[in-house]
Amino acid sequence: MVSARHLVLTVVAALVLAVVGCSPSPTATPTAAPLQQVTDTPIPTATLEPTATKTSTEVPPTETPPPTATPLPPIATTRIIVNVRAGPGAGFTLIGKLQRGVSKDILGKSPDSQWFQIDYEGALGWIAADFTDVRGGTSGVPVIVVARAPTATALPTSVVVSRLQPTATPTADVPPPRGRIYFVVRQPDESYTTAWVRPDRKQEIFSDVTLGTLPGDLGIELSTNASPLDWSDAQSKLAYVVGSGTQNLLQTIDEDQNVLDVASHGVIVTPRWIGNGDAIAYIGYDNNFQNQKIYIVNGDGTNRRECFGARSGETLRGLDVSPTTNEIVFVSNLTGGSELWRLGANCADPVRLTHFNVDTTAPAVSADGRQLAFVSNQLSATQFDIYLMEMADLSNVRRVITGFSPIFSPDGNWLAFSQNGEVYIMDITGNRIQTVAPGSRPAWAQE
Repeated sequence: MVSARHLVLTVVAALVLAVVGCSPSPTATPTAAPLQQVTDTPIPTATLEPTATKTSTEVPPTETPPPTATPLPPIATTRIIVNVRAGPGAGFTLIGKLQRGVSKDILGKSPDSQWFQIDYEGALGWIAADFTDVRGGTSGVPVIVVARAPTATALPTSVVVSRLQPTATPTADVPPPRGRIYFVVRQPDESYTTAWVRPDRKQEIFSDVTLGTLPGDLGIELSTNASPLDWSDAQSKLAYVVGSGTQNLLQTIDEDQNVLDVASHGVIVTPRWIGNGDAIAYIGYDNNFQNQKIYIVNGDGTNRRECFGARSGETLRGLDVSPTTNEIVFVSNLTGGSELWRLGANCADPVRLTHFNVDTTAPAVSADGRQLAFVSNQLSATQFDIYLMEMADLSNVRRVITGFSPIFSPDGNWLAFSQNGEVYIMDITGNRIQTVAPGSRPAWAQE
């Protein structure tokens, strides 16, 4: 049975054939092919443009998509006054300082990430990462390799001579440094304060005592380069010198921040605790440096007594006390150049220890009384180095490193010292040098 739809299609087809057969043959026209295409071929739905594409074509050609945001470089903000150097290390030239709270973009980092490269007054400089707070990650900061600056080598000799002929010293196997290291900080207003830090937590620096504008040890006319600070483990007190340049005051402060006035002079230099902290030895200058003496005073400020007076033509420039014998090692220019001398525990019988005939200062005796550290310009008039020698027979004099203000750790395995406005520590062979903090003239306390 034929369906109605089939019948309709058949009739339409017949009519078309009839019309074609009755008409004359025309010249081909371009309209026949599109008609055939439209009639026989349905429009595929796949050619329809998606909504997203239509939307994008409606954007005026003059408009451009917003640029992708460029990540900002990480920023380092100084926690204290920080030295800026020409390269990533303490051996590079000092080119400036940044005050506390200064923020700088981190342009690069050293391979060990301990130093950051920054822009300093239009030039590239480097700051120690330990003394900064960093905002933003540094994983994407480029690593910059800079040729290492030359460093000092441990150089010993076996005898005391006028000019030392050193040789190499091996690295000792010593435990890590412990305790607290006090040091002096020069502020932007030219005043001095103290601060302290633990060598294993250098990111935590604590402010402490204000020393004033010119305590004796910091006076240019004395050039002691020794520290105006000394810690007593037995008493848990810091002895220090404050002053304004016209009068100095020796004070102590305990861990509860109790301050005690101990002595007063025109100038006071190098206070050092004696024995278990019952007394303090120091050099006092009065009458515009015309009256110079080594004094001893009880830790509570009582019973101040004269220990040793400067001889004719002599200038006293600092001292230290042996923890085991209470002997006093002091600096004197009695024989021309500054040399080290020793007083007996009874403040008598001064004995000359060195015969270098140069500038020798800043003595420091180890906790066991066996070694003596000091500063001397043996190699040239302008190069000051730290040396060690045996206290018992003054033998084994050896150059350790260029620097000032040496002080032993309580266990005797490490030395703190200063150089170019920064405090460092190293083991007693002159190796494993570490930056501690910007500052000078350290003192070391047992934790």
